[in-house]
Amino acid sequence: MLVVVLGITYGSLIGCLCNYMLFQALDERKRLGQEPLEGIGKIFFLRYAIDFMALILFWLLTRSAYGLIAVGLSITVAVKISLLIVYRRKGGKF
Repeated sequence: MLVVVLGITYGSLIGCLCNYMLFQALDERKRLGQEPLEGIGKIFFLRYAIDFMALILFWLLTRSAYGLIAVGLSITVAVKISLLIVYRRKGGKF
């Protein structure tokens, strides 16, 4: 049970950190006068690579399948939140 709570906390922190990095990059592009959503594919790829490394690190530290599932679900929720925010920034259209 403790590993699941630790997994939820760890996944939420990783997700929030990745969301912060994503929105900082978007704001930086906007501040430079560039289209902020133009290079978003590279930013999301980097984010998924960081998420993958975080999952591997958690697995190596705990060796708990339930904790790993908790981390994965927490990260997934954070990714969905960032996708929703990006969708809203685009004006709700693809």
